[in-house]
Amino acid sequence: MDLLELGIAAARGGNRTEARMYLEAVTLTEPDNAQAFLWLGFVLEDRKLAMRCLERVIELDPDNEQAKRGLAWLRQQQGDKVAPLPPQLGDAEFNQLVQLLKHPNEQIVVKAIRYLGQAGGARAVEPLMNLLMSSKSKTLQAEARTALIAVGTPSVDPVFKRLMTETDMQVANRLAAVLARVRSMSAVEACRQVVERARHPVARYAMVLNLTASTHGEAALSVVRDYVQDPKQDPRACSAILTAIGQAIKSKTIDANQGVSFLMDIYGERSLPVLVRQAALMALGISSQPPVMRYLLTAMGDKDVQMRVAAVDAVARFTPPQIALLDKLAHSPDKALRARANQILDQLQAAQKPAHPR
Repeated sequence: MDLLELGIAAARGGNRTEARMYLEAVTLTEPDNAQAFLWLGFVLEDRKLAMRCLERVIELDPDNEQAKRGLAWLRQQQGDKVAPLPPQLGDAEFNQLVQLLKHPNEQIVVKAIRYLGQAGGARAVEPLMNLLMSSKSKTLQAEARTALIAVGTPSVDPVFKRLMTETDMQVANRLAAVLARVRSMSAVEACRQVVERARHPVARYAMVLNLTASTHGEAALSVVRDYVQDPKQDPRACSAILTAIGQAIKSKTIDANQGVSFLMDIYGERSLPVLVRQAALMALGISSQPPVMRYLLTAMGDKDVQMRVAAVDAVARFTPPQIALLDKLAHSPDKALRARANQILDQLQAAQKPAHPR
């Protein structure tokens, strides 16, 4: 999950404490990130600290009009606990920025995108969304996505309408990433509607995939659960979704307790396809959470040999791989466990051997 996106979304939602936490983390790891300092200057309650942030923005980006306006406003205030909100763009400046989205210089386009996300409001959604859908540049796609998330709730309905009829997987994925990260109840409902009613399956799949790393928490997992448990869905797509959940737990974009409980419920649902239940076990291993080991050990006693073997595979997916346990399993009285553990150990040993010089 992009901390800058989370910080901007929290700021747009009026949650200054949460926004400050995310934005300060970005500025510590990226001391040249002008956008992070700009938004941090907007949410800090200490006027002097806010001024320092905006001064840093101007050091990094001398033409940043938002920082200049905010700094001028702060200098006029009395006391130490006044912070600005992002000023809105005038019509002339807004139209100029929209035109700059077509500029051949990518860095100029990036600046225009950021200004529109900061102060363009609802007017900025359409041009930003068009850029997100049409640009071939990964950098511009990421900037447009962040800007739409920063605009917040006004982005939800236009993005939702486009996504409901989208048939291109890559475009659907970009649009779904916005809905999954805008912090509002309308965004949560839009996500659910896409999964349930979108015209093309790629849009539904893209939405669920992005919900595995969204800001919607338990509400997101509820939508994902409905999708995975739907017998009409392709088991391979469901397996990919579960793998993404394991990765999201590992990267801490999903609460570990909620994520692990979700995966255990899927594994325990015996009406689901074997492939899906196996994927749930594999995702537990990918999550690399020490508490899941006891669940995998229990799964190794499953009546279904496919589940037992999947549990061994899950152990190998831990980071780092659980070599000691695999060694123990290599001497298991269970023939299937023993064979799979030995096969995995052989593969790990072969991967560690240095390549022969030519």
